[in-house]
Amino acid sequence: MKRTILILLAILTLVPATLRAQEGESLYNSWGIGFQVGVGGMLPTGSLSDDLKGCALFTGGLNAELNRFRIKADVAYGQPSFKNDNPYAIVDDQGRDLQLNATANPTLLGIGLQVGYTVWRHGKVSVTPMVGMSWKRLSWDLNDIKYEPDDEGVERPVIEHVNATHENSLGWMASVDIDIKLHGKLVDNPFGDNQAHYTSSVRVSPFVTYAKCSDFSPAVKGACIGATVTYAGFLRLFK
Repeated sequence: MKRTILILLAILTLVPATLRAQEGESLYNSWGIGFQVGVGGMLPTGSLSDDLKGCALFTGGLNAELNRFRIKADVAYGQPSFKNDNPYAIVDDQGRDLQLNATANPTLLGIGLQVGYTVWRHGKVSVTPMVGMSWKRLSWDLNDIKYEPDDEGVERPVIEHVNATHENSLGWMASVDIDIKLHGKLVDNPFGDNQAHYTSSVRVSPFVTYAKCSDFSPAVKGACIGATVTYAGFLRLFK
């Protein structure tokens, strides 16, 4: 009898809590939208590292979720420095450089589009592997060089033209979003008259992406590895 009473008390305690949890979950839509903004770093590997050094990155983007599925689009900006002053290997018949970088730190712009699935969620931490594509553009100025004799008859390099140039690369990308929840609160719905639930998190995202500069001589390619740390905001609407 005593055991039966204890079981009934346990059921009476757990059932309302379960119903409240289900009711709370059902208040929100299964989809939501968010953003992220932050900083990070990138390091080239393979033959890419023969011509380029790593750099700091500034990044931002948008993401959307449906249940545990996530789609993310982001932009990254950085300024890696060159190791090679004549990446196209333009020389004269004496082996002298006819083209040299005019920009020590080229501009790197990367745009990524990835999809992923949250495989682990516990407490305030969730883990979401992501895969997709990344487009990268490296832009800088090149000096066209010619050689002219000086007053003593010694040939000296002279800048003839300054040319703006760029290299584009399209390749695969993979990352892991590790979200650490900071807080959640009710806010005004920007898309309606009711309220919505806003969640903020710190997002740590190690990544690897493939890049190739086919026009360099010799051509260089490899993986760019790095990580970003961003502030992520996410808005989920009430049903």
